[in-house]
Amino acid sequence: MLSFEDFRGQSAHIGQLQSDFAAHAFVHAYLISGPRGTGKKSVAQLCAMAALCRGEGANKPCGACGPCRRVLSGSHPDVHTVLPEKGKQSIGVDVVRDVIAEVSVKSFEAATKALIFPEAHRMTPAAQNCLLKTLEEPPQDTVFFLITDQPGTLLPTIVSRCRVIRFHPLPTQEAEKRLIALGEKPQDAARKARMAEGCVGQALEIDEGRLELLEQLTNDVFSVHRPGDVLSVVSRYKDDKERQRQAMDLLEGIVRDVLLAQAGAEDVSLAAQAAAYAKSVPLSGGLKLSAAVTRARMMMASNVSFVSAFESVLLVISEEYAKWPW
Repeated sequence: MLSFEDFRGQSAHIGQLQSDFAAHAFVHAYLISGPRGTGKKSVAQLCAMAALCRGEGANKPCGACGPCRRVLSGSHPDVHTVLPEKGKQSIGVDVVRDVIAEVSVKSFEAATKALIFPEAHRMTPAAQNCLLKTLEEPPQDTVFFLITDQPGTLLPTIVSRCRVIRFHPLPTQEAEKRLIALGEKPQDAARKARMAEGCVGQALEIDEGRLELLEQLTNDVFSVHRPGDVLSVVSRYKDDKERQRQAMDLLEGIVRDVLLAQAGAEDVSLAAQAAAYAKSVPLSGGLKLSAAVTRARMMMASNVSFVSAFESVLLVISEEYAKWPW
């Protein structure tokens, strides 16, 4: 079972949360914000477990008592996870009304009830306003966890009624160690930690197919030494929409690592082709490449085809190679 200790590197508030919930000294609402995959939901669950734990001693949650096991399995009747209705993208006002009505009655097992919103930004404006009324006059012994990677989408009045807890990614080397501790192979852990930019949860979602695509994309992109090489590379990606989406996401990370290497960072591990580019082309070329990727993203957001956007990036690479010996 995960513990509060596992998340001390991701928020300055972990120790305070642990002691507050173990002592039942928590406030009625928490806004837990930060990038996806930084442990926000896991910590909210640990807080709920600590509040409900019946284990002996001060080290809570124990993870072994009945309430702890039921929270972990998602079956505790006093812990509610609020999600959109099946088939919908947003959390509507009826969902929020129903769950608030449910927690307004006497608890089933303990004095404390917990509501966890894993994606609070999905609440519609009406749902947020409904929740706001409850946060202004919260039910007794009820704690709300609003979890989001988009805190700007929440009403300022909601934010003002929450204690804000901010999470951040781990340094890449720390994320790598965490992944190894969770069973990842050292070589895969290093690549995944860098691809996920220190967000361990995101790194754990990276499968072998994504790692293979990263390797192939890196080799393909930096094999473009002349404008005539562009067409053959683009043709390998033009018919697969999912591959195109992943390719643009991965390309941003690849270019970031190239920039770090060009700037003199010593802990950057690059594939041979990318390393050759970083060595042959100065930092100014890396900056132009980064700007090209940003433009390509904007092009795709404006419904320009992936092929055209990708071509624009590859042409910049070929132009930079033409300027410098390689």
